[in-house]
Amino acid sequence: MALAEELYQVTKALYDHVSRPLPKELDARDQYVEDVEHYLEKRGSLLQQLEQDSGDADMEESMSVALLKMNEEIQRHIEASRGELRLGMQQLKKKKQSSQRYERPYTGPTVDGIFFDKKN
Repeated sequence: MALAEELYQVTKALYDHVSRPLPKELDARDQYVEDVEHYLEKRGSLLQQLEQDSGDADMEESMSVALLKMNEEIQRHIEASRGELRLGMQQLKKKKQSSQRYERPYTGPTVDGIFFDKKN
C-alpha cells in the first residue's frame, strides 16, 4: 500500500503544481516545465512499479477515484500550458522575423516585382 500512497502524493504534488498559472518570465517558465517533467517521470516510474507489483494493485476505491479526477485535471492544465507555450513560441518567431526584416530590408524578395528590359 506504500507504493499507492506514494503515487497519490506525487500525483497530488503534480496537480498542485500545474494548477498554478504558467509564469511569464522565461527563467521561471523553464523551471516550471522542468518541474512538470520531473513529476511526470517520477509518476510514470511509480505507475510501472505498481503494475509490476500486483499486491498493491488493490488500492482503495476512493484513492483511485481521486487519482482519476486529478489525472483529468492534470491533462487539461498541461494542454492549456502547452497551448500558451506554443503561442509564445510563435510570437517569438514572428518577432525575430520582423526584426531581421528591419535590420536587413534588401535580403528578401521585393514586394513590387522585378522589371526586365528586353533587348531586341
